[in-house]
Amino acid sequence: MARIDLPEGPESEWERMWSLLPPATGEAANRFSDLIQSDTILSVPEHEAARIRIAHLNGCEPCSGARVADMAAFGLDEAFYRDVDDPALRHLYPPRIALAIGFAERFVAGKQAFDEAFWEEMRDAFSAAEIADLTASCAKWLGLGRINAVLDLAVACPIRIAPPRHAERVPA
Repeated sequence: MARIDLPEGPESEWERMWSLLPPATGEAANRFSDLIQSDTILSVPEHEAARIRIAHLNGCEPCSGARVADMAAFGLDEAFYRDVDDPALRHLYPPRIALAIGFAERFVAGKQAFDEAFWEEMRDAFSAAEIADLTASCAKWLGLGRINAVLDLAVACPIRIAPPRHAERVPA
């Protein structure tokens, strides 16, 4: 149940929360969110690993329960989502995914969590555009997910995230 009084209505608590603000505000937040998801240049596993790590750090239940649609087609399963929190299991992830998880953790902690050695690893593994993409994605997840967590906004059904437009599925 939301921590603030929301207007009555059939819409989700998220939608009713945004209705308290000028319409352009909610529209901009949703557009930003949609573009980050649909236009990412990262692979689905890289994007999802960072997203779920921030969701867990945020304590955002709707985000923590969200899964990319048809996750098996991208080589993902529940262990993939669960194990991002355990540094002892980080070696089980391919290097770029492990770095994306580490980036997400540092992003939540703040600028001081990034050292030159980590930046060197990032630049060796990711292009400048991919790092910019990951940074914008982390900003979206941290900010919008924190709204869910702080206001305790409920979600009535499981969230399924559409894969990005360029997403490559794992061959069957």
